Amino acid sequence: MPPELRHGHPAGLGATAVRESVALHGRDRLHYRIANPWQQPLGRIEAFLRPIELDPQSYVLVHGARLLSAAPVGLDRRLGIVSETHHLQELSRRRRARLQLRALLPPRERLAGAVCCLVDGRRWQSSYYHWFLDYLPRLLAAADHEQRCGEAVRLLLPASLSRWQEHSLQLLGIEPGRHLAQRPVGGGGIAVDRLIGYVAHRWQRLGNAPFDAASPWAIGRLADQLSRAVAATGSALPRRLYLSRRGVATRQVANEAELLALLEPHGFVAVQCERLSLSEQIALFRGASHLVAPHGASLTNLIHAREARVLELFQEDHGVRPDFFQLAMIRGLDYRHAVSAVCAESGHSLVNLGQVSDFLAQTL
Repeated sequence: MPPELRHGHPAGLGATAVRESVALHGRDRLHYRIANPWQQPLGRIEAFLRPIELDPQSYVLVHGARLLSAAPVGLDRRLGIVSETHHLQELSRRRRARLQLRALLPPRERLAGAVCCLVDGRRWQSSYYHWFLDYLPRLLAAADHEQRCGEAVRLLLPASLSRWQEHSLQLLGIEPGRHLAQRPVGGGGIAVDRLIGYVAHRWQRLGNAPFDAASPWAIGRLADQLSRAVAATGSALPRRLYLSRRGVATRQVANEAELLALLEPHGFVAVQCERLSLSEQIALFRGASHLVAPHGASLTNLIHAREARVLELFQEDHGVRPDFFQLAMIRGLDYRHAVSAVCAESGHSLVNLGQVSDFLAQTL
């Protein structure tokens, strides 16, 4: 990252302000419900089945900020920690004090203009699920700033991007010229003219919602932008999908051959999403009518589904989690779940074929 500095502020930005809070979206009130025909354990899904109220969606614009540590964490020029730069993570008093002391040192580098971080201390950016749920939604704040102020925002990105990460940025209209490859900078860190921080979408702190409740507004905006960028395919795609974990080391289906023998006569096609491009995955899920899948990152693509009936298969020693239940509810999908026993020999899931057969009878 070259040393850069530009003086002055775009029209509409307060030159003397330290922080500006910018509203994106008001409170959402949610009341999700679940079909549970086999009386399965609910795990953390249960916390989402009461009426909840989400925090308003806003981001912070920090003038004269500093980015410190490999995480990185933002500080304003009054040494206040920018909480919007550390996601689902509280900083200890000791770490706060160390960062504030480092901010007194001269910066090692300077970045002109507006910058938005798609990296943080959680280091989850290489996960397919977290990239789409925790990192790409920050582009909503960057886009809002660009619209308000006419100033292009550059993105501090992981030093190495996977092909699907690069593809997602392309679909969202982010040119490579706006990429800044993140790397550790010691001493006084990086001085930034204007820092945009936004992680509120999946970090509820004010209301009565579970802390990781996702914003339907943010998910809807992101999904719509990605879908608009992928043209309708001219070829017929399968509409009934089984998402196989055959190529993944954990939580495979031990009796997958028997499961496929049950599904395939009903037109289900086995898919390994990691073998498809991002555009192919979006097109496939956009047209899906039925999805049967072990819990796993491929179900992140539910953000693109429009009318699917979903059966999520949990492995009992992994627990029942609300991640994809939330996405199904946000997208208005028909969702069911089943908890599978563990195969003693392989440690993978033994799916209850009777429950799958019931799901087919209920939804086909």
